[in-house]
Amino acid sequence: MASSHPRPTSIGGHTHNRLAKAGISVVSALIVAAGAKGAFEISNSTMMMNIASVGAWVMLCLGLAYAGVRIRPAVGGALLVGVGIGVLLVVIFGGMQMLG
Repeated sequence: MASSHPRPTSIGGHTHNRLAKAGISVVSALIVAAGAKGAFEISNSTMMMNIASVGAWVMLCLGLAYAGVRIRPAVGGALLVGVGIGVLLVVIFGGMQMLG
């Protein structure tokens, strides 16, 4: 027999989910940006070595984000958005550092 009771609604569940996804985006963006800064500082021999190290770090983060999407699709969008924001930060601040 089918139940005639409506499904109970959760109070505050959507806000928690939204905050968790925003937190995942911010943390992944900071990891990408901080790792790129660390890769830039470690490889201070030539400019091309700096670009290669930062590029390798960004590609590693993108690969890990893709793996995260495949493993946990529920947080995949937030993870990819965070990596994208981190890459934009690297491009903006890395470009300013090269020009300066």
